[in-house]
Amino acid sequence: MKPNNQKRQSVTEEYFGLYRSALNAHSELRERLERDMRQYLGSYEIDNSTEAATTVRNITYEIIESQIDPDIPFPKADSEIYSERGELAARSVERLCRSVRERLPFEQLNDLDERYTYIYGGSVWYVEWDSSIGEGGVRVHCISPLDFIPEPGVCEVNDMRYCFLRFTTTRSELIRRYGAREEDVALAECEYRYSELSSDEDTVTVVICLYRDEDGDICKLVFSGELVLADIPKCFIRRVPVGDGEELLDTPTELIDASRLSVEGEGLYAVPYYVPKSFPIVVRQNTRISPSLLGLSDCEHIRPEQQAINKVESRILKKLLRSGVTPVMPEDAAITLGNSVFGEVIRMRPGESLDNYGKLDTTPDISQDIAEADRLYDHAKRVLGISDALQGLDTTQAESGFARQLKITRATSRLQTKRRMKYHAYASLYRIIFEQYLAFSDKPCVLDYKDSFGNRRSASFNRYDFIERDGSGRLRYNDSFLFSVDLNGGDEYSREVLWQRNLTNLESGTLGDVSSPKTLLLYWQSQERAHYPFARENVEYFEALVKRELGELTDKTSENVNESEQNNEK
Repeated sequence: MKPNNQKRQSVTEEYFGLYRSALNAHSELRERLERDMRQYLGSYEIDNSTEAATTVRNITYEIIESQIDPDIPFPKADSEIYSERGELAARSVERLCRSVRERLPFEQLNDLDERYTYIYGGSVWYVEWDSSIGEGGVRVHCISPLDFIPEPGVCEVNDMRYCFLRFTTTRSELIRRYGAREEDVALAECEYRYSELSSDEDTVTVVICLYRDEDGDICKLVFSGELVLADIPKCFIRRVPVGDGEELLDTPTELIDASRLSVEGEGLYAVPYYVPKSFPIVVRQNTRISPSLLGLSDCEHIRPEQQAINKVESRILKKLLRSGVTPVMPEDAAITLGNSVFGEVIRMRPGESLDNYGKLDTTPDISQDIAEADRLYDHAKRVLGISDALQGLDTTQAESGFARQLKITRATSRLQTKRRMKYHAYASLYRIIFEQYLAFSDKPCVLDYKDSFGNRRSASFNRYDFIERDGSGRLRYNDSFLFSVDLNGGDEYSREVLWQRNLTNLESGTLGDVSSPKTLLLYWQSQERAHYPFARENVEYFEALVKRELGELTDKTSENVNESEQNNEK
């Protein structure tokens, strides 16, 4: 069924107007987000004052950077209803998400996500299927909240009827990716948000509009200025090539040979294509407040302290610049200019004493100002639950390594709310990745992933493995999985604790005979999983030792069997 051109034109004009309205409604939030970024970068502005600070002690940057978590949560999936087949499918989902996690630049994405979350109060993740990646694959983007324009007044992504995502690209990329004609690219919207790009006429803004139609299906409209780059109604429903273009399938089903399915029967089965029903967007919140799309940013939490410290530090600098030592001398004293190092020189008259001269010291006492600045800094840290131990700062108190680790753990527990919101966002992200592969991955894809001991493994993901019969006997795709994250996958703060626990298990005999190579192999495999330095070499050594012992045991067993057979013959 081909879309009506006149109808599509009216839809395009409708969402052009909605974009302008949403952009205006977003302006107040945009001002706050831009102010937060300026604060993080060390702004000199003072609220409700035309006079700027003369110096900045950037406690915002220091405190936010001390919270940056490099850990990328590992995916975990469970079947909603336990069954052996469901658990096998869940492990396949985990391997898929782990493989995507390893393949994509999640280190860079996580770095953006962490800073966006603390600076702005949240970050936005967007997942799209890219058929140009081999047999197809997902692209994952972490987007600044400045570039996510939601439907005004709606605080949950999946409650929205439409939303907009802004990207910066070049005119040549519009031609390459979207097939735009060179003469039409002049209609694209120039990008002037970033000062370093303001003079680059080749830089343009691309807007992706995701919206729901009257059937509740997700549609996609891509434009730049007045240039429409793509208009895809029901973008998650399959299409078939027709002439120079494509059209929607009247019946979105595919015929699958029974031999490729894990259901009883033979011949061909008509199975409906899997169609995602949610926007492929996840919003991670910092400190959750309701109702709000984003959480409250750390910049907002400590802005009063940052502003006060800037005033105090400016006062300290002003006092110091005005301070000095002024000489006091007789009225007829002779003063001559000296060199640039010593400044002015007083030449005394013959027989004159130093007692005739004096000085006026105007150096101010800034001890109270320094104490107040430090007090405000400590107050800001307490507001966000940041301790000296968490920042890695030295303390005057003598303490053991265990006591210091315990302090870090307790300080970290105060930040667990933010961590839980990160885990929730990643769980939602992994669900979207799985749904994209379930909908569009037509051929089994080979997955490279790391197992629980860090070893490289290969497996395949086949969406046909998720086809099953529902209660009425019809075939459907099973997407009933509970997504979460594996908290044992790589928590940076707990590694030393895990190392110590593994050693305790070894020494207590929990793993077996301490002198047995098998026990030592199990111990070093556990240490490798906990990322203990150079554990891989020890694992390889004890693996070879165990194999050699098994070989010797096999040879000895063979000798005993041969000897027994010879005795029987005698």
